[in-house]
Amino acid sequence: MPQGSHPDLTIVKFVCSVEGQEDKEIQVEGVDEVKVKIPENSKYTMTIFFKVNNNELKDLKYVQVMKKHGLTVKQRDMFIGESYAPSEEIYSKTFEQDVTPGGFLVRGVYPATSTYSANGETLFTSDWSLEITKK
Repeated sequence: MPQGSHPDLTIVKFVCSVEGQEDKEIQVEGVDEVKVKIPENSKYTMTIFFKVNNNELKDLKYVQVMKKHGLTVKQRDMFIGESYAPSEEIYSKTFEQDVTPGGFLVRGVYPATSTYSANGETLFTSDWSLEITKK
């Protein structure tokens, strides 16, 4: 199954809004690999765009885990919404603002995992990477 897909949920894309820069669209649906680049010491928000396909999704949640050298360096648990009905409509949710760390020690690529759950069960997990670049 391609990245960002489940019979009931399809992640279409993310939009990364970094303060002082143009928004970056990160396609997820139909791609094999997802890579996100954000400059160090940047305030940013991520907006997720998704479709609900077959069954209603209740208590849709998203858990993001970032690792470096196999150790978890950051975890974010985010609530997407209480209830989404199947529809051709593309739903969206903007997550709270976050800040990337800075300094030459934190620059680099971080493997990450996103887990989506609804109706009390895990729908799917997808791997992606975050690169923190020099500002």
